[in-house]
Amino acid sequence: MGRLDRYIFSTAAVAFVGVTVVLAGMIWATQALRQLDLVTSQGQTILAFVAITSLTMPTLVLVIAPAALFIATAYTLLKLNGDSEIVVMASAGMSHWRVLRSLILLAVLVSLFCSALAIDIVPASLRGFRDQVSRVRADVVSFVAQPGRFVNLAPGLVFHVRDRAKNGVMRGVFINDAREKEISTYVADRGQIVETESGIFLVLEQGSIHRRVPGAASNGSVVEFQRYAFDLSALTPGGQSGADIRPNERSFAYITEPDKKDPYLLMQPGRFREEFHKRLSSGLYPLAFFAVAAAALALPRTTRESRGLALAAIIPVMTALQIANFAVTGQLRTATWAVPVVYLLPVLSIILAALVLQGWVRLSLPGPVARLLNSLSRRVARLSAP
Repeated sequence: MGRLDRYIFSTAAVAFVGVTVVLAGMIWATQALRQLDLVTSQGQTILAFVAITSLTMPTLVLVIAPAALFIATAYTLLKLNGDSEIVVMASAGMSHWRVLRSLILLAVLVSLFCSALAIDIVPASLRGFRDQVSRVRADVVSFVAQPGRFVNLAPGLVFHVRDRAKNGVMRGVFINDAREKEISTYVADRGQIVETESGIFLVLEQGSIHRRVPGAASNGSVVEFQRYAFDLSALTPGGQSGADIRPNERSFAYITEPDKKDPYLLMQPGRFREEFHKRLSSGLYPLAFFAVAAAALALPRTTRESRGLALAAIIPVMTALQIANFAVTGQLRTATWAVPVVYLLPVLSIILAALVLQGWVRLSLPGPVARLLNSLSRRVARLSAP
């Protein structure tokens, strides 16, 4: 890679990383506030809070990366055009494909990065987030909850223990679960936290379950038990149990060949089709976003030409492409026609952008729209002039 390629690549790469970090940080801050109770009411340290909430960062980066690449590409090309560097390169006989060479390399790297995120890293981070929150809830039961005090493990779920031994065995366990329409009250002589491959459970011994529906004519039912496993994994966001792992948390190998007895496969077989093709197609959209920006801004322009018009024209295109992506992926679960469309959408965008760059296709704004944008551009230029 020559000096010119390193200059263009570093400019775009720094812009991409900066935009990604800023946008992901802003969104992470708002999402992390939802888990603030881990510190305020669950007795966790600030380091545990940051570690757990950071597990959602790969998901944010996957969503932000294509738009960040678009912004970085547009910024780099506008900068090169603004400094007349692209015009000088063209005058020296350098084609726009030569100028885009380092940017194409960056786009390919971002595409591979997004593919790795979608196929493996994001599902693993979601599983880790669920497991960590389950352990936090288990820690509340095992260590934080004080004997004789009532503790809210989750909205509508109250926990109480009369005494706790040094080996972790709890006595006089009381749990009132009012999260559903039917209220369940668990009373047990003993209880202990047990962690298995299926999740984290509070194993209750020698007790009973009282179930009732508020406002119902009957007094409910009472079930006595010798041993009962109360699933603490169900306290994770979304309320799923440890064994009830959603398709977006599964590994790619499992998505490819799911268990025939998987509850999601039995109830909604399209969930696995949706997840499979959504992961595989994720790496194509950064390339499509890059191609749209390059087609509009890579060709040499003089300083008297309004580059803002080109940028204003491609922002709606990028927005429409993103909306179309969300719309098509949302149909993967129920419609088989969406499977080829989710791949054709970015591929056709890339091909059309390449034809525009090659000069075989010329796209232009409708006359009234172009005149309106030109008028607005001249007005802004006059207002900003010293």
